[in-house]
Amino acid sequence: MKIAIIGAAYTGLEAARYLNSKGHSITVTTTKESRVAELEPVSDRVIVMVGEDRDKMREVIAGQDAVLMTVAGGMVEKDGKYIMDPDLYRSTYCGTAESIVESLDAAPDLQQIIFTGSWSVYGNAGGADHVDEDTPATPVGPFQQVYQDAETTLLAAATDRLKVAIYRTGTIYGPAAGYMPRELKASTLPMAGQSIPFDGDSPATIIHRDDVVKALEFGCENHLSGIYNLVNDISASKAEFFGTIVAEAGLEPMTWLGNGTGPKNLSNQKIKDAGYVFLDPLAAGDGQSLL
Repeated sequence: MKIAIIGAAYTGLEAARYLNSKGHSITVTTTKESRVAELEPVSDRVIVMVGEDRDKMREVIAGQDAVLMTVAGGMVEKDGKYIMDPDLYRSTYCGTAESIVESLDAAPDLQQIIFTGSWSVYGNAGGADHVDEDTPATPVGPFQQVYQDAETTLLAAATDRLKVAIYRTGTIYGPAAGYMPRELKASTLPMAGQSIPFDGDSPATIIHRDDVVKALEFGCENHLSGIYNLVNDISASKAEFFGTIVAEAGLEPMTWLGNGTGPKNLSNQKIKDAGYVFLDPLAAGDGQSLL
């Protein structure tokens, strides 16, 4: 299968490595020339581009069987800290989605698009007691709205031949890589004693990086379409799950400030019913490579 991976950061890089090892022809994109040498060993073609570049996008998706949109971006450095830039965030996600859709005439054989979005589009899901893919999204801020707008753009391009699947992923954890902490313990302990602007009563909503990668392969092989929640089986709340990590380290507890802003629960049954089996359902593989 010929697969284009748009955005080869944490998840996209591992998807390229894994799918390349399975014999697929892989094209990857990056916004940085400095990453070409890193990406060449795990792909057949590396293209340096921003997602909004229509000419480059046409070059990328031409002749492909599947396009995986695994972009991650919107972060800028300011005063030694990384913060979200709203305009860059919208450009990264919505701009890339629009570019893919507007370039589809260059890819008449394309059969599958999968976008790794975010569960955060649900907001508090209107207070629903059960939250699944049929629950209306109620994004609470501009960053969450970006995910929903990107979803809408891509889903509108679906046809009988072209399947479009949206994975509303949880917070991605896994082996350490780059400057950002990826292991659950490493990313949680710095929050000890801090005030956290999220709903501590909402579910942990996490997913191993390699489950995202494996689900991408699964989606391509099974021509999935529509929306799928991609979170593991942990049903504990954020306060309980992450609080336990902090408590076991003997550190001060976190204070959760966003009560009522998150969903009461989040079902992953739909992707299970489609046949997907989680590699790390209970986060036992934290910090490990599972593929």
